[in-house]
Amino acid sequence: MLAGLLIMRYGTVCLWRLAAHTPSCARTDSVRRRFYRFFQFIHIDTCTAARVSVALLGLNGKPWTLTIDRTNWNFGKVSISILMIAVVWNGVGIPLIWTFLPNKGNSSTQVRTQLLERLRVTFPDMKVIMLMGDREFIDGNWVAYLAENNVYFVLRLRENQFVSRQGYATWPIARIAQNLKRGQSMKLKGCCYLKDGPPLRIVIMRIKSGELLALACPSRPARALALYRQRWTIETLFANLKTRGFDMETTDIANPKKLATLMAILAIATAIAVKTGVAVNAANPVYVKSHGRAAVSLFALGLETLKKMFAMPDRKDASTIFEHIISNRTNRKPRLTAAFNRGV
Repeated sequence: MLAGLLIMRYGTVCLWRLAAHTPSCARTDSVRRRFYRFFQFIHIDTCTAARVSVALLGLNGKPWTLTIDRTNWNFGKVSISILMIAVVWNGVGIPLIWTFLPNKGNSSTQVRTQLLERLRVTFPDMKVIMLMGDREFIDGNWVAYLAENNVYFVLRLRENQFVSRQGYATWPIARIAQNLKRGQSMKLKGCCYLKDGPPLRIVIMRIKSGELLALACPSRPARALALYRQRWTIETLFANLKTRGFDMETTDIANPKKLATLMAILAIATAIAVKTGVAVNAANPVYVKSHGRAAVSLFALGLETLKKMFAMPDRKDASTIFEHIISNRTNRKPRLTAAFNRGV
């Protein structure tokens, strides 16, 4: 759809700006009104967008690593808050399913379980190998729900979280790990319990900032610290949706139904951009700096490539390359390499 292509090309969701770039003989005001009518009468639900993204990335039948988090911003006096579950693909977070919260506050266990159940209904055969969440997403009922549904999780605990253990006094995390120095970690012996929750294993590390990184999981606590690093992918995802990519916060759409359609378009656009970045990196690998990180992210690389592709004078050539990128055919790499070597 035109709105999605324009958002990817110009890196903004601001409709009045995009209207000036539309290839149409109509006046800019007329184009702008068409955009607004689109969001008024067309509804794309989150499940439809999730199916498109999963098909684009070839994730059907494969195990998924999921992250859950919340983001919010203000539009005038209106507070917009989104609870989202994303899937980690090639080290990047891709939006899968989300819901709009009535306020800035933390989400409830009921809202989280409903969101995960919607994902299960959308993908009955999905295989979740892990779900990660920050300190907001730890409470007994939520942990019990994940355990009952055989979802392996790694969730961060607050430093003031009280932990009960057989043979030990019930202490907060901060007191249990009070002697840990920066860079040191400890695994608590035996099963641990939070209020109204199932048995857990807990590992704690004092990071460079001096904060405690305390993680709860159902088993294998030795792996939790390494696994939890992937949770940061949803933070970078929010940055990609906002200032580093599509500038989502500049939208003047506040109606939840219209905003849901915009979010669906952005979710698919994110999947396309990351898949493009993966294809470009496979053809011409990105330079890795001395600190071990790539000079540019896969999302940024893909979005830059798409912008250049949409600006190509030969639309047929651009369409051919785009078709190869979004397809899941295994023979696309030689053609992509030749195309990118020509300067795409």
